[in-house]
Amino acid sequence: MTRKLAQHLVIVACAVAVMLTPLASIAPTGASNAPNSFHWARKQTPFTVQAGDNLSGDWQSIFRRSITDWNQSDAVTIKEVAGNTGAQNCAPTTGMIEVCNFMYGTQEGWLGLTRLYFNNGGDHVEAATVQMNDSFFNQKNGQYNSDAAHRHTMCHEMGHAIGLDHVDSGSCMNASQFAVFNQVTPVNKDYRQLDRIYGHKDSTTTVAGSQKKDKKDKKDRKDKKNRKNNGNKKNSREDSRNDRRKEARDRKRAARESLGAESFFDPTALPAVPSGLDGDETVTVQRLDDGRTVVTYITWAEE
Repeated sequence: MTRKLAQHLVIVACAVAVMLTPLASIAPTGASNAPNSFHWARKQTPFTVQAGDNLSGDWQSIFRRSITDWNQSDAVTIKEVAGNTGAQNCAPTTGMIEVCNFMYGTQEGWLGLTRLYFNNGGDHVEAATVQMNDSFFNQKNGQYNSDAAHRHTMCHEMGHAIGLDHVDSGSCMNASQFAVFNQVTPVNKDYRQLDRIYGHKDSTTTVAGSQKKDKKDKKDRKDKKNRKNNGNKKNSREDSRNDRRKEARDRKRAARESLGAESFFDPTALPAVPSGLDGDETVTVQRLDDGRTVVTYITWAEE
């Protein structure tokens, strides 16, 4: 099966889904420097998200190298943990990223695949899977059987898993075929993008595992306790008013999110079914039978 045919079948499948549900659509993704709405919910920044190792062979060292690169971010820390799924199915685990490699087949046409599974409200990522297609990477004398292609694809798909879209810079988040063989790490713009995406606090969390305490919050609590012990009633009243204002802002933000005001899945923000098959990566937005929304990034192998 050629890449064009594989892309066409994805388009047809999702076109059918569009007729079945208003939330399903598909479009080639373009480079963007604006924060998207794909992010994990957490009550603090920085935060830690776990990544399950379901990898074999050289992929494990490439995975760890990619984690080291992404962990230069001030917003997100990726923590390697044992995987919870089989590599062939690469099923999601709530609260974390599952990372897999397998001989998925050249007939599928894709090189790397990332799926973002959203919570019931459709406003926050609650699980992610990342897959590497060894049917291309392990081809004898194949163009993707190189260290650069392995590193780029791992870096690229892990970037999607923590909320990044495509860019047109020298980053591994560039989706071009040139980037596959030449751009294998994040760049400073990626880290700044993560700062913007996670520059707010959510009222809930979708990431598993314990989080390091926010130093500022600990200091604020200590300061409040000291003021109370000192009997400074004026400051205490001001703190109380500030707390009430903050709670009101949090309630308004939660209400907006529950209504989808900041959701990518708002009907006015959905991409349209494409008229062509250009581009090195396709993005699908689909609704599962259980009602959850899934965004899939498909990186195509070149014919």
